[in-house]
Amino acid sequence: MIQGEKNGNGLKILSRKKRYVAFPEGSSFSCAGCMTVGLIGQPAPSTAPGTFTFGMNWGIAYELPNNTETALFYRRKKHRKPVVMRRSRRELYEKLEIILDNMGYNGRQCILKTLCETTQRLVPHGGNMVEEIFRTMFTLPMAKILPSEPMEHAIYDAAHRLGVLLESCDNFECPLSLVDLAKGYYNAPAPSLDVARSPWALFSSRFG
Repeated sequence: MIQGEKNGNGLKILSRKKRYVAFPEGSSFSCAGCMTVGLIGQPAPSTAPGTFTFGMNWGIAYELPNNTETALFYRRKKHRKPVVMRRSRRELYEKLEIILDNMGYNGRQCILKTLCETTQRLVPHGGNMVEEIFRTMFTLPMAKILPSEPMEHAIYDAAHRLGVLLESCDNFECPLSLVDLAKGYYNAPAPSLDVARSPWALFSSRFG
């Protein structure tokens, strides 16, 4: 509904209440990824395929807000927008932490490091679509944490703010940088070795 009122000049100013996007109940956003590591004969040159690789696939489903959640969290004053944003990101981070734990990393430390690095390297905006999506996922609102919010909100928020204060985020116990992964720094170029002349080089540990 559009409401209007006249100002001193006789012009009618139109205004409309803020609206929110609501999806059908049960809707979700799914994301799948694959991490491939070369074992023997990898990375392969462009002249011949590689020999053995190890791949790990993972997927995550993110529940989208429905009509019930929109009415519950946006119409009540005690559930303001920053609180809802932190709540939804916390649910995402907890799922990612489980994935990283299963891969042998410290999931909580890796997420905290990612929040810190995102502030340093991807703010105010990413260089491409992948970086921009990544920045949106790992950027928290700068509004003050309320006393009623869970402790996890304060932990994630502190790591996010440390990115502005620290010169490096390497103090977190995580050897992996998800920001580097999003930027493609782990993509190794194909070697220039001609395996047609030296086929046994594929089985060498020094290949590439």
